[in-house]
Order: sequence, then structure tokens, then C-alpha cells
Amino acid sequence: MPNETNRRLSDQEIHALLREYKLTRRQAIRDRIVMQYANLVESIARRFAGAAEPTEDLAQEGYIGLITAVDGYDADKGVKFSTYATHFIIGQIKHHLRDRGKIIKEPAWLQELNQKVTKIVESLSQELGRPPTNGEIAKLMGMQEEAIADLMTSREVFKVASLDGGTEQDDESSSTYDIDRVKADKAVHFQLPVEERLVLETAMRKLKELEQTVVQEFYYRDRNQTEIARNMGISCNYVSHILRNSTKKLKKILVTDEIKDAQMAVSLVRKRGSGPGSADEMSVVDNLTRLYNRRYFDTRLEEELSRASRYQLPVAVLLVELEGWDQIGRAYGTLRSEETLRTAAELIKTTVRRADIVTRFDTCTFGLALPHTGAQVDVVASRLADALGEWLLEAGHLAGRAPLVLRMGWSSYPLSAGSAGQLVEQAHESLKPVSLPAQLPAAA
Repeated sequence: MPNETNRRLSDQEIHALLREYKLTRRQAIRDRIVMQYANLVESIARRFAGAAEPTEDLAQEGYIGLITAVDGYDADKGVKFSTYATHFIIGQIKHHLRDRGKIIKEPAWLQELNQKVTKIVESLSQELGRPPTNGEIAKLMGMQEEAIADLMTSREVFKVASLDGGTEQDDESSSTYDIDRVKADKAVHFQLPVEERLVLETAMRKLKELEQTVVQEFYYRDRNQTEIARNMGISCNYVSHILRNSTKKLKKILVTDEIKDAQMAVSLVRKRGSGPGSADEMSVVDNLTRLYNRRYFDTRLEEELSRASRYQLPVAVLLVELEGWDQIGRAYGTLRSEETLRTAAELIKTTVRRADIVTRFDTCTFGLALPHTGAQVDVVASRLADALGEWLLEAGHLAGRAPLVLRMGWSSYPLSAGSAGQLVEQAHESLKPVSLPAQLPAAA
């Protein structure tokens, strides 16, 4: 007799479990739902076989996406769970590939096939006045509809279409079909962490009113380009043009604002200095790690607190210390100790958001100022602990003649502190060793 826990459930039974989990948040229920979609995760992971990553690793990331989908699913929205989960599974795997920094090269045969599909999509869109379906594309291509669906998924693997990456050429080449098809097929609301959404909304205020309206209708209200064009009395092509240009503008605004903030901070530091000073005294960049230094950190933190006070936004400070770093130089030499600190700096910088301010706070301590982050600072700390813990284990820094101890501490405004000095002081006082799962085997 098969184990009841492993029995294949019907859609109705899974739907009931999802509702029960939403009410109880019992982990056993979530685990049972996840096991029901193991084949879906494995299938999607195999689609990324050309990404030069082990399928097992991709599947592991897929399961993380699946768990996120279970946690966030709302049965009342009327979206089929498998469709909803697919979005998160693919998204998690793609995020993993971006984080690993792998270059995914599109095969020549797939490039040629995609070019043909793009031409057919554009032709059918003009003829029908709407994005074509997979079936309509398959008929003209002489292919099975399932093959076209898989092809459309693969296009998303190789297309760079995020707000924080890509080139203008990528933006120009992305077709109207790709944008609408992803939203229509997945039927999932545009989602961002709260703190990043606040940053994005601030940048959006610098767009023209028409551009703001189109972006909000498309990304926040889940309307496709045809619906937007009809409601606003403009053409689909014009809507597509606005979306494409608005996305490029947002990229430039976000990057430009970051540069302006840095320039303003340098200017303020120079104004506050007494006398001309030496180059080292006026520098705001640490020579070893190429991160900003403590002087820059203090200046920017004051500015972020001033902004947070005006707009009633949170700010957090997170300190990351590599205790024992000074011993590496004595045990293994200066070159290794410097490389260790540079690696840690780069890892921290790539793990947090671009809007976050990462500095070399002290000799072996990194200081992070996190705008728009309040109680969520512990989530950032956990993410950093995982990334740094994995690196420390792989690099052999948790044992040997000069073992390192990862310590973290944080505080947030206005929840636990009311000034820059209090934020730093409380974060420093709360510094404590991080319990790393990777240390357990070594301890045993």
C-alpha cells in the first residue's frame, strides 16, 4: 500500500492544502505540497542545461522558488498554482545564474530560430492587432505548440530584461510579444521587496506623466499593452515604445542618482575638512578594497537619516566583522590577507542592493548603510551570512593557523535608534559571532 504522504494528489486536494497552509502555516503541509511538484522543478531545471551549472544545483534553486510560491500563493486570485509556481521556479534559477556570474551563450541554431519567431510574431501582431498565441505561431512555423512554448521559455533565459542590467541593444531587440507573453502566461503580479519598490517609485516620479501612467498600468495593474492602448486611446506600438524607453530612463535615473549621491558626499567631506589636507585625508575610497571608507560612511549615513526623517522612511546600519583577519598576514603573508579582504568586500557588495552603501568601516569591519530598510535588516544579515559562510568554508578560513570568525551586528532607525551615532553604537554593541551551519562538520 503506497505511503499516504507520497500519494499523488488531485488539483482539488492540493488546492485545499494550499488554503489550509495559508491559515495554519504548518511546515508539514508545505512540505507535502512541495513534494507534489518535484517533477515540475526537475523539468524546469533541465531546461537550463546549457547554463554550465549542475542540474542538481539548479533544481535546488528551483525548490527554493517553489517554496516561495507556496508561501505567497493566494487561492482567491483565481490563478492556477502550477502556473504561479512556474514563474517563481524559473525566476529563482535565473537569479542564481546571475549571482553566479555565468555567461550563458545562446547556440547559433537557437539564435536563428528565435529570429524567425520574432519576425513571425511581429507580422502576426500587426495583422491581428494583438500578440499572437503559441498555436498561431506554431502553425506558421510548422512546429508543435509545445515546442513553441518551450522556445518562448528559453528566450527568457537568454534575454536580459531587468532594471539593473542589460544594454540598449537588448532593450531595442525585445519584442512586444515577449513582454506581454510573460505577463499573460504567468498571470503573476509585478513584485519587488518593499524597500526596492520605494526606491523605484522615487525614480518613477522623474518620468513624464504619460510614462508613469503606462508603467503603472503595465507592471502594477497587470494590464497588457492592448488594454492600455485601448484605455488611453493610443496605438499598441506607441505603448510598446513608451515601455521600452521608460525602462531605459529608469535605469539611467537610478544609476545617475547613485553617482550624484557619491559626488555630493565627496563635496561635503571636502567642505567640512579644515585646511587643504593631504590626498589621503580627503579620500573617500579605501585603497585596498576599493570600497568607500569610514569618512564616506559617516557622511552618507547623516544624509540618509535626514532624508528618512523628511519622508518617514526607515534606515538600517549593518556591521560585518572578520575577526582574526590580522592573523592571516602573520600566518600566510600580506598578499593572502589582502586578497581575503578584497574577496570579502566584493562578495558583500554583490550580495546586497546597488542602493545600499557598502564601506570599509574599520580594519576588518565592513559598514553598510541600508536605505529604506527597517525590520528587514535581519533578512539582509541572513543573506550575507549564507554567502560569506559558504565562501569562508570553501576557502578554508574557518580552520587552520589563522581561522576567521564572522561577526555581525545591526540597528535601525527609527525602531531602535534616533541618530547616526546611536545607530552605529547599537550596531557595534550588538556585534556577535554568526552561527554558520558550515562550521558544524568541522566542529564534529
